[in-house]
Amino acid sequence: MFSISPTSPIALRMQSVADQLEKIIRFTAAICCWSSAFLIFVIILNVTMRYGFSKGLILFEEIQWHLYAIGIMFGMSYAEITNSQVRVDVVADHLKPRTRLFWEMFGSVVFVLPMVGVILLNSWEYVASSFLLSETSESPLGLPFRWLIKSAIPISFILLALASISRLLRNLVTFFAKEEK
Repeated sequence: MFSISPTSPIALRMQSVADQLEKIIRFTAAICCWSSAFLIFVIILNVTMRYGFSKGLILFEEIQWHLYAIGIMFGMSYAEITNSQVRVDVVADHLKPRTRLFWEMFGSVVFVLPMVGVILLNSWEYVASSFLLSETSESPLGLPFRWLIKSAIPISFILLALASISRLLRNLVTFFAKEEK
């Protein structure tokens, strides 16, 4: 069977590329994590306005939806690189480490990356048409620039593709590594 040393130039290069991809994702996650703090602030403000002053604003509700979207959409790539994504651990825990690696690589190549490709192909037109139409909220007091939040779809899926490629590279190195004697 084909094997490589974890210290071979190709393995080191693959790990270096994975490190660079993860650096981009971690930087983005560090920025997007503040959306959660802002979300809490907006929720408290909205509840206070609604129940304290009987004056709820659609603007605050839409900001909440957008902040939830940012957290979820951009959190996918971070979950992938930190191996904290949802999976069927009941099954994975009973597999040998190499078998688990194989299924992770198989899932990335056969399911994740093609799905990301389909979403990317379809989301660009979705964002572009929103931008060209100067789409805004249907509510008179809602948020403008609807294309801005819609652009989270392709951007977050680009990051998910980078995260999947990073994990795939790391898994390939581990899967094909020579066992040290």
